Amino acid sequence: MAQSNNAGNGDQMTGTRRVLVIYNPTAGQWRRRKLHATIDAMEEQGCHIALYETTHRGDAEAKARSLTLDDCDVLVAAGGDGTINEVANGLVAGSGPVPPLAIIPLGTANVLAQEIGLRGRPNDIARAIARGPLMQAHLGHANGRHFIMMAGVGFDAHVVSNVDLALKRSTGKLAYVVETLAQALHYGFPACKVTIDGKSFEARSVVVCNGKHYGGPFVAAPEASLTSPVLQVCLLKKGGWAHVLRYGLALTMGRLSKLPDVEIASGQSIRIEGEQGLPVQADGDIIAELPVQIGISQKTLSLVVP
Repeated sequence: MAQSNNAGNGDQMTGTRRVLVIYNPTAGQWRRRKLHATIDAMEEQGCHIALYETTHRGDAEAKARSLTLDDCDVLVAAGGDGTINEVANGLVAGSGPVPPLAIIPLGTANVLAQEIGLRGRPNDIARAIARGPLMQAHLGHANGRHFIMMAGVGFDAHVVSNVDLALKRSTGKLAYVVETLAQALHYGFPACKVTIDGKSFEARSVVVCNGKHYGGPFVAAPEASLTSPVLQVCLLKKGGWAHVLRYGLALTMGRLSKLPDVEIASGQSIRIEGEQGLPVQADGDIIAELPVQIGISQKTLSLVVP
């Protein structure tokens, strides 16, 4: 049975919420405007707000690791899926009861926000943080690093590892489109051996899904759920630019899982082996290289949901 080091009330909170927001102050101007508009709206909802600005990579994770329920009722990660991942890893590494996690989505894809149905307007986000119920979410782990939404090996991880970060900051999703088109013409699409609960598969790209969404509003694994202690593994069996285009179009149309050369298998223990040095991404950041062992964590995380 999964263990949780979160508050034990499970699905609801009452009273005025003390909220600590972790935020990277180097984010762009529109993100700062959205953050402060959401904070203003939370204060109108009666929340007591404290803002913690990070100073370096890993700072958000270290801060989250140090927190208990004595410090705040809700911890908010304000940023993209990578920032949320960092805060989540800090929380599950903490000792004793830790505050539940809420989000202010300020990233490129905001996949977790899509998964929990959190709309992007400051008033809606503030209302969810101030009054939303709690959901116990299972987490995945890849070589010991936790992830909330997905881990990937193959083409998507190669794109993540090569995307121009300056272009990403200035153009958002366009940077991934540019890198996808560039890498589709040059990437070799080496085969990966995938073992899922003892059963062997082969694929050119693998996405291990803890939630159904991928890349934003797109559904990659319809049966995946944060509340289920099972991972859904998308096995993309063809390589080459033509298949990248076909898979991408199918994803945007909600038909990826219906393609004959895409197989989705479920499991709790996944090992992926392949060409030495192939990157592994989790929640949009590179976290390891092959080989990688992926599974369901023994810890759960309380999420504040709309």
